[in-house]
Amino acid sequence: MKLWVIRHAKSSWADAGQTDFERPLNKRGNADAQRMANWLAEQSDPATWIWTSDAARALATTKFVAQGFAAASPQVISDHRLYHASAEAACETLRQTPSDIASVALVAHNPGLTWLVNLLAGEQAINNLPTFGLARFDINAAWHEFDVDVAALELLMAPKWDLAKRVF
Repeated sequence: MKLWVIRHAKSSWADAGQTDFERPLNKRGNADAQRMANWLAEQSDPATWIWTSDAARALATTKFVAQGFAAASPQVISDHRLYHASAEAACETLRQTPSDIASVALVAHNPGLTWLVNLLAGEQAINNLPTFGLARFDINAAWHEFDVDVAALELLMAPKWDLAKRVF
């Protein structure tokens, strides 16, 4: 099974009156998201199930993730618990994935996702998961048994990195 851990794309701070939860993607975020959606469309093991935070910037990013994985017709599940979730809260959400799903994407926020990537990798794989940065893991357990010792890091990617050279 596969797990795609994806941080939301770059968000806008232009409207000082907007809450953190309501912040949309900015121009760069939308451009990076389209670039990454195109890259995702070329990858193996597309997600058929996408867990996402319900914050505006995560939902906007999820539309691009779903576009990238469109060939797999992913189902999108919005969950408020993923808004600024800890690594453990993200793991708990993943344990609720239906057992017949072979590839899952999780779209949420830092710092929880950087912590999750490093926890699952079993090392400091990354100092900071950048906006629309992602990590793909091979999972060796049923989703209801998901834990930190069942994952193997396969790939790290971000919009500003060379999209052809970040595979382990």
